[in-house]
Amino acid sequence: MPGSVRRFACTRCGKCCNRAPEVELSEAAALSDVFVFRLMFRVYRFPREFDPERFETAQDFYARKRLLNAHAARVSRKKLMRDGRAIDYVDYLMMSALSVDTTPGSCAALHSSNCSIYERRPLACRTVPFHYSRSDASAEHDLDLFLATPGYHCNDGESAPIVIENGTIVDPSARAARKEALAIVERDVPWKRAILRAMKISTDGSLPRPEDVEAHAAFGAMTTSMRVAWQIASEAGLMRPEECAELLKTQLATIDREINSDLVTGDERQTLGEMKAEYWRALGA
Repeated sequence: MPGSVRRFACTRCGKCCNRAPEVELSEAAALSDVFVFRLMFRVYRFPREFDPERFETAQDFYARKRLLNAHAARVSRKKLMRDGRAIDYVDYLMMSALSVDTTPGSCAALHSSNCSIYERRPLACRTVPFHYSRSDASAEHDLDLFLATPGYHCNDGESAPIVIENGTIVDPSARAARKEALAIVERDVPWKRAILRAMKISTDGSLPRPEDVEAHAAFGAMTTSMRVAWQIASEAGLMRPEECAELLKTQLATIDREINSDLVTGDERQTLGEMKAEYWRALGA
């Protein structure tokens, strides 16, 4: 509606900090002293052509498609049956870093309802209640879903600043974070391509094959050690060997800290113990 506005302000209630964050590959390096990371693969399946039954407007469809193309490590075409007819789809293979959920129900960086890394929090957190991987066209819908989440204490009243105007995100901090995130996504393209090349020839089980990720798409994402991603970056000349070694040491220290946490359960402690042994081997310790 012309002239329409939507308002939002975070009250720092901490209720949306209820799970481990997912970040871009480059962000994982900067936050390796805070979170234990896994390299994550997932596939988004998207129709090749605009379907008015699934999308309100062509603008929304093409905006989403542009963002998927920007984020994807690999794009492949598929033809699938839907409602008795063949539909052309595109599979977008995505790579990101997922922090291990060592404190179920809350982010590991959340202390007494406060973010302990607020000034360096991930870009996904900086763009709340939106996400930089989604288009402006879905912003109002995303905001409605966010505000409707039980337990959230957000401010969307008249005292809150305007975040959406005429269907466009206008909040300066959200727009700046979205711009920064897309710059990181673009910068990570060579890294993702190097990982994809390694996936195609992997024989030691450290990486899934691209076709394995696609076959597993219906069941969810697949993960492997972030160590693999950092070492591939070093081997591809995208990261200095000494920088990679420092990252492995920092991540090892983070794993050690989490193992010794009173909040970690027995199963999680065993998983972290296996990761610790892996990093020790990688460092030749």
